Amino acid sequence: MATFVLVHGGFYGGWGWQRVARLLRADGHEVYTPTLTGLGERSHLLSRSITLDTHIQDIVNVLVYEALRDVILVGHSYGGMVITGVADRLLDRIALLVYMDAHIGANNKSALDVLAGGTGDTLDDMSETQSDDDQWLLPPLPPDATGIVSPEDLAFIADKLTPLPLAALSHKLRLSHDIPRCLPHAYIRCTDRSGMLKYFPNDPLTPFYAQIAAEPGWTIRDIPSGHDPMITHPRELAATLSELAQSAVHA
Repeated sequence: MATFVLVHGGFYGGWGWQRVARLLRADGHEVYTPTLTGLGERSHLLSRSITLDTHIQDIVNVLVYEALRDVILVGHSYGGMVITGVADRLLDRIALLVYMDAHIGANNKSALDVLAGGTGDTLDDMSETQSDDDQWLLPPLPPDATGIVSPEDLAFIADKLTPLPLAALSHKLRLSHDIPRCLPHAYIRCTDRSGMLKYFPNDPLTPFYAQIAAEPGWTIRDIPSGHDPMITHPRELAATLSELAQSAVHA
């Protein structure tokens, strides 16, 4: 059985993985769902000092203090930037990197540097809807932007989404290794893009979809969902993660 560390994206916390983690554990896997500083149940720690490096260190500490090795490290959305940074620091502990509809990250680039054209302007507009004192924060996306529309799913996320410090998106990633190419790496595409295109002039993840199509070495899987399948399609996502983990073990 595999050891998974599931890293959420912006606005979520470890709670967002509950449905997927339950299914993976039922199959015998070991699953960790840490929450990044300032988000979820750690929102009381929210501060202007939080950057991408803060969140990378959060997950580095999980692997180190839990003495985890041969980890299937999964990052969703912004969490992809985080797992790239973690892998750079802990190469020998990672069995597989899985980017789930995620930023991949590149040396000396921030998340805002590599998102599709127009995305940064849209995010700036969203932050400006905050009060003057809170414009350093990005408010959560509308649920339908990420494919969450059913009453059950809306009830599950209600009152749990939290703002993301813009510094996490503007902070540049610093890498010493050729991540993800020096490790086994996979990408899960969420193929229903209608929600994102409702709010953004271009799909924010277009550059990453182009990257995985152009580069050799990617294992690619598709899920017929919006951006948040851990909420809307947990069974499909858990099955895909299990299959990827099994393939990594037998590679």
